[in-house]
Amino acid sequence: MRRLALPLAALILGLAASPAGAAPRLVAAFDDPAGDATGPGSYTPPGDTGFRDGDFDLRRLAVYVDGDEVLFEVTLGSTFRPPDTTRRTNQIPLELSNGITLQNVDIYLDTDRSPGSGSGACIPGRRVAFAEGATWEAAVVLTPQPQAARAIAGEAMGEAARRVHFAERLQVTGRTVTARVPAAFLGGLPTAAWGYSVQVSGAAWERSFSLADRVRGKREANAFTLPVLTTPEAFAFGGAPMGETHPRVVDLLLPPGVDQRAALGSFDAEKGTFAKVPFVYATATPTATPTATATATATPTPSLTVADVSGEMVSISGPTEGLRAWQLGRVLSEGGETVARVVVLQVHAGGAVASAVDGKEKIRKGARVSFAP
Repeated sequence: MRRLALPLAALILGLAASPAGAAPRLVAAFDDPAGDATGPGSYTPPGDTGFRDGDFDLRRLAVYVDGDEVLFEVTLGSTFRPPDTTRRTNQIPLELSNGITLQNVDIYLDTDRSPGSGSGACIPGRRVAFAEGATWEAAVVLTPQPQAARAIAGEAMGEAARRVHFAERLQVTGRTVTARVPAAFLGGLPTAAWGYSVQVSGAAWERSFSLADRVRGKREANAFTLPVLTTPEAFAFGGAPMGETHPRVVDLLLPPGVDQRAALGSFDAEKGTFAKVPFVYATATPTATPTATATATATPTPSLTVADVSGEMVSISGPTEGLRAWQLGRVLSEGGETVARVVVLQVHAGGAVASAVDGKEKIRKGARVSFAP
């Protein structure tokens, strides 16, 4: 059974700007488990020998205040390093001087916790979306070719692209890369209430038509995201299902109790919808809004039952007081033993819609579902 991703709100400190000459002040930090850079659980690394274990494995996000700047410090499972070659398919070497060469790291910021107040769009080519009502007010992207990626995002994202900072002059030390962003661009200095979504994908170096693009006669907007195919290639991940809706994000920062397989596996190939992912918060939401938080505590709901099962999707009926999106639940046998697990995708009047995390073949209509801590 795959270990749950358990990001930890490591520390919340004073939020005033650092005095002149003072060390940067830590605002919040989150840890992510090692060894889970497999997307929805099935992805395998690209085959080129220039890649190493841990290159796409998110391990930590730390946010600092340094005067009128905000520092985003991202740590992966392997060291950042120059590639063995600066060309892949083109004959002309690329100028890769931004400190990061193999990865894209997208950091989205929910600065007001107001559903629908910002944008729900993601960087083109990543093939992910946000959970219902979740939006961001600013984003920071760490990528090998920031100017070229900025141009593609501007074409595809419209007005939302103006709120994306493609960081340049990144600082790299071992496994950690740091981006400096003016606080004014983010709408001010971060507070303890801000939420974060960190998404790691492989970095492509050239734009090219895929087979699907040629078939439909239209290029998919893609800000240099490495593809994920059914079989790995030198510069493509493997392990993807057929179709064009599976995510190209391979690792993700998640709240406690949320399984990455469920989050990145929530895409629907038939409907053409991308996987829906949550934000992570260092402090609890001050209202009853069903938002994933880093300190969310489940409330026992023993009278919930399975109303219907359709593939991965599980309909649950019963009282929803205390139930939140992205909460993990256990499907029980008649004897009270756990036979399967589900994660809540959406709460509605009289029940919820969930996705099976494991044991879906054992989920039966009428079975009890427990969300007790």
